[in-house]
Amino acid sequence: MTHIKDFKCGQCDYATNYKPNFKTHLLTHQTGKTFQCVQCEFATKYKASLQTHLLTHKASKDLKCALCDYATNFKYTLKKHIMQKHTPTKDLKCAHCDFETNIKSHMTKHMSTHKS
Repeated sequence: MTHIKDFKCGQCDYATNYKPNFKTHLLTHQTGKTFQCVQCEFATKYKASLQTHLLTHKASKDLKCALCDYATNFKYTLKKHIMQKHTPTKDLKCAHCDFETNIKSHMTKHMSTHKS
């Protein structure tokens, strides 16, 4: 059974039934950047990316750590901070040495030090 897609890209084989996804896909074919930061050289095709980027310029930090004076504008950064600084037990333990962490990407990077 073949599903018919309502929205088909004229520049590649992308197809979808969801108009918002299709509109986002069409932006990938634009050569120029649509959304430009007024405070730096950052430019993007996506409005949401610009909105996230603008938080890097914001002086006040809206998300604050309840355990110390750390503050940020990004939820994932606050979560990472709490896991790194305030979580006593480390869920990820290296099998080759005594390294421990709660951050998967940190363990992946650490494991590369054991490769010869």
